[in-house]
Amino acid sequence: MGLTFKTSVVGAVLASTAVLAAPGTASADEPVTRCEEGQICLYDGHNLTGSNLQLQYRVDIPNLGWAWNDRASSVWNRGEGFVCIYTDADYRGYHYTIMPGEKQELLFLYDNAVSSLEYGGCGAP
Repeated sequence: MGLTFKTSVVGAVLASTAVLAAPGTASADEPVTRCEEGQICLYDGHNLTGSNLQLQYRVDIPNLGWAWNDRASSVWNRGEGFVCIYTDADYRGYHYTIMPGEKQELLFLYDNAVSSLEYGGCGAP
């Protein structure tokens, strides 16, 4: 009787774990957190997941501030033009241009390293 009880307890635990691990209704192509058309969105997770910062398009940001400095792991440019991300404040350090509509994973030098961004691409007037 003790073995039967233990087996049913283990079965119940496994069943509840399977329910908790079941996939959600979100599509793999859509980010968990929204990014409205015309915005530039930074995500603290890869593949556009996790918390995000939604920025209005055509806004240069010389310093993302303490909450988002060195935090982004992916970016979605839903604006109409190019955006440049920089690893240092005041548009300094390594930089990378993100094209309109592009979803970009931030790897290597850029992962958790973005500190400023500039509308119009890198070195925009």
